[in-house]
Amino acid sequence: MHNRKRLYWIIFLSVAGVVAIIPEYFLTDETDTTTVSSADLSMTKQGPLAALRSGSESTKSSKPSAAISNNRAVNADLFAAHSWYVAPKRAPVALVPVSLPPPPAKPMTPPLPFRFIGKLDDSQKIRVFLQQGEKVHVVSQGDVIDGTYRVDGVTDDGMTLLYLPLQVTQSLSVGSKP
Repeated sequence: MHNRKRLYWIIFLSVAGVVAIIPEYFLTDETDTTTVSSADLSMTKQGPLAALRSGSESTKSSKPSAAISNNRAVNADLFAAHSWYVAPKRAPVALVPVSLPPPPAKPMTPPLPFRFIGKLDDSQKIRVFLQQGEKVHVVSQGDVIDGTYRVDGVTDDGMTLLYLPLQVTQSLSVGSKP
């Protein structure tokens, strides 16, 4: 049994040695007639596999040298990235005119929320009584009602109110002149 193992190892190592030596003798190209530098010449004597193992710059060049054997480049990159992706053709882009939306409409003032109830004319100024829902406002010229309306003027037959958010003037009839 012990002899069998020894025979197995001898055969295995012999075959491995032969496989390692074969490329050195059979892959060299002794008939190359190109001018070669001394660095390339030393690599040629050792064979292309030795040149690959040493990683010399001469085998990485793109010009033909002694490292080329059987019409194959020895410096082929075995681990280079390859892709089967083909970029799709671009479709022509059609220019479409863009229509801008119309400008927003000018905001409208709401109708006056007040109803005329009556007025009081004393010697100093005219006071007007206005009803807004359940509230009753007593106003005169210059007063501001709820922060939205300002009384600009009061006459015998009407009054002018300024809507403060939009600065628009509105008028309200307050009766006729007696």
